[in-house]
Amino acid sequence: MMRLGAESMRDHMLGDPVLTPRNGFTVVRRGGLWCFASTKFDLEVFNHVSGYGTFVEPTQRAIDAVMKHYDRVGRPVAIEILTPFVSRSDRALLERNGFRDTRVLFQCHVRVNARPPRTREVRGLVIEHVRPSDGPRYGRLATRGFGHRDRVSLVFERGWIRQLRRDRRTNSFIGVVNGRDAATGTIVLRPKIGGLYSGSVLPGFRGRGVQNAMIAARLAYGWSRGVRAFYSWSDPESSSARNLRDEGFVTAYEVHMYTRG
Repeated sequence: MMRLGAESMRDHMLGDPVLTPRNGFTVVRRGGLWCFASTKFDLEVFNHVSGYGTFVEPTQRAIDAVMKHYDRVGRPVAIEILTPFVSRSDRALLERNGFRDTRVLFQCHVRVNARPPRTREVRGLVIEHVRPSDGPRYGRLATRGFGHRDRVSLVFERGWIRQLRRDRRTNSFIGVVNGRDAATGTIVLRPKIGGLYSGSVLPGFRGRGVQNAMIAARLAYGWSRGVRAFYSWSDPESSSARNLRDEGFVTAYEVHMYTRG
């Protein structure tokens, strides 16, 4: 789950011939941990460490390698921690190195039960499977659904376009209500797990059950391909969190950010 999230973030930051160099994006591994950095953005979304205590063993050697890397890059160190999955002793090791839990980034919702996903019907809604050639339409709609267009949203907009063109494991969907584009949602598949990303609904179409239907459609797509474990992130206790729970997800973890100084 955390590794798939890191791979998706890497694919957003790298590979764009214009935005990657313009934003000074780099993604490297130090001590096994994935280190994301930008020389142009101060935001933690582009400057953080993934994998500590999840898909990489948490060691002093790894912490030392990460701190040395960010000293060289000129950015503060921020490490994502999946709680309570990462043990107290592994978090204590960070604290002995001067790190503190500064905030909750996301809630992590998982669905691992054996019950097939429900079919959700919404009047006037047709859910389209996005073709690679329709990537720009999807990317622009997702940006609108999240409510802003700026330098940050452009990174993700172009990132989805690239992934749809290059990786068949990335499958996106557009919800069309009475002929109008209304909602987006992506599922990133691996053999045993699927991650739900980029779920958005335009303001004029909210409150009708559209997001629930988009979640259910992506679950059904993964289920039909043999996947039985799914996850998704959301802001804490948001409408998205509630909708995910409606579709059988359980809020199992939180992603916290640990920073120094």
